[in-house]
Amino acid sequence: MIEYYIYIIIFVFCLILSGFFSGSEVALFTITRAKVRTLVNEKSQGSEALATLKKTPDKFLITILVGNNVVNILAASVATAVSIGFFGETGIAVSVATIVVVLLLLVFGEILPKMYATRNATEYALRFSPAILLLSRILSPITYVFNALAGKVTGSIGFAHHMITEEEIKEWIDVGQEEGTIEKNEQEMLHSVFEFSDTRVREVMTPRIDVVMIEDSASPEEALEIFKTTGFSRLPVWHENIDTIRGVLNVKDVIFSVLNAQDTTPVEEICSEPLFVPETKNIDDLLKELRVKKTHMAIVLDEYGSFVGIVTVEDILEELVGDILDEFDTEEHELVRIADNVYSVNARMWVEDLNKELGISLPMSETYETIAGLFIERMGNIPRIGDVCDITEENIRLVVIQMTGKRINRLKLLLNSPHKPESGQGENR
Repeated sequence: MIEYYIYIIIFVFCLILSGFFSGSEVALFTITRAKVRTLVNEKSQGSEALATLKKTPDKFLITILVGNNVVNILAASVATAVSIGFFGETGIAVSVATIVVVLLLLVFGEILPKMYATRNATEYALRFSPAILLLSRILSPITYVFNALAGKVTGSIGFAHHMITEEEIKEWIDVGQEEGTIEKNEQEMLHSVFEFSDTRVREVMTPRIDVVMIEDSASPEEALEIFKTTGFSRLPVWHENIDTIRGVLNVKDVIFSVLNAQDTTPVEEICSEPLFVPETKNIDDLLKELRVKKTHMAIVLDEYGSFVGIVTVEDILEELVGDILDEFDTEEHELVRIADNVYSVNARMWVEDLNKELGISLPMSETYETIAGLFIERMGNIPRIGDVCDITEENIRLVVIQMTGKRINRLKLLLNSPHKPESGQGENR
């Protein structure tokens, strides 16, 4: 009778070891390498062993599988021996042993340990990593053989490390925001960091039509008046025509010139050399170049060498932190909700950004980038205030509500438009 108690003790011990191996497998695979680095830096107990195991996941996986299978087989053998002792060498004994082993191993050797390890992965991994590491070293000859066999079968040696992609990191940021660990503005900034290296100069520049400039023959007094009126600290300087940029004028140089009674000196003599950049340049590369050149403004040229706009350090930083307003700036939102399904849109807003903001699918093309470009392409001519353009495939109506000269400033966007002319206005003139 005593031997049955010994068998039961062995069976319980095997059950505990089965749970130990199952939980270890889940914990070690659940915990990330980034978390392991943090634990090592914090010098948590067991972190060094954990880091060693994470470097060779194939070895610890084989160790766990070998250990788990050995104890499961031993548990089944012991249970069968006990069952035969009670019921004799009959089919009932084998059936009882099988049912008992399956149920107990399933509950106490698999489900419960894995659930616990999933919910307490860090604590579990730190506590049991030294034991798994010791066992993997003891079983290293067996591990080597199985690893070699696996290499021949799969055609590769070693464990396939999962590479964390940019999209996965973005998803984790979104999950963090949904769970409250990351603030909404932090989420937007982190996404901006990933998009930063993919952003081109033409996406952030101030277009030529909005650039305030000064002729090279102007006097410092005239320049100072422009600086006072606009609040800008730098102005591009042109010669003969605005496509010929000679330099960049700094307000500090103008003030020094005026204070030194050099009012008649033309601004071309006090302006600095301009930095010319193509509109296709990445803004992260441009930011580095601006820092090296110790300048805050660059002149943007298109593929034909024509002046198309300017870009400043502030423009680039706003891609990361949002709009930076000073005492001279007036805040103007790109998208303003007027009523249900009715919005006022800055005509310079990119179609891609508008689609993201409203969850719509306005057509995009290589021939335009902004909502004004879409409107003009659909109209086929220069619009006037009140002109209407219906995007029938999206059931959206665009109406010009503000212009400066021949340039569209703002549009009204109506979602779920009935596509009927407004008070005498035609759909497409």
